[in-house]
Amino acid sequence: MSRLFLRCGLCGRQQADGLLSRGYWGHLDAGNGHALRACPTCKEQHSDWETRLRAESDAGAFDVSAFPQSGTSHGLI
Repeated sequence: MSRLFLRCGLCGRQQADGLLSRGYWGHLDAGNGHALRACPTCKEQHSDWETRLRAESDAGAFDVSAFPQSGTSHGLI
């Protein structure tokens, strides 16, 4: 079985799901059942993390289809 990861849409930090509560991560609905994530560090450093994530998504910096609602994915996210 593949390991599932959470990945920050701002800094790219990747963490195995379950090592740190998913509740510490920022969640932003990207539509179509997909969610974007911000790591705890980025949430703390950037009070506008939601705006930044949305801008990255709108700019096409990443494919939101790689961000399932659960916040995990197999492979690159």
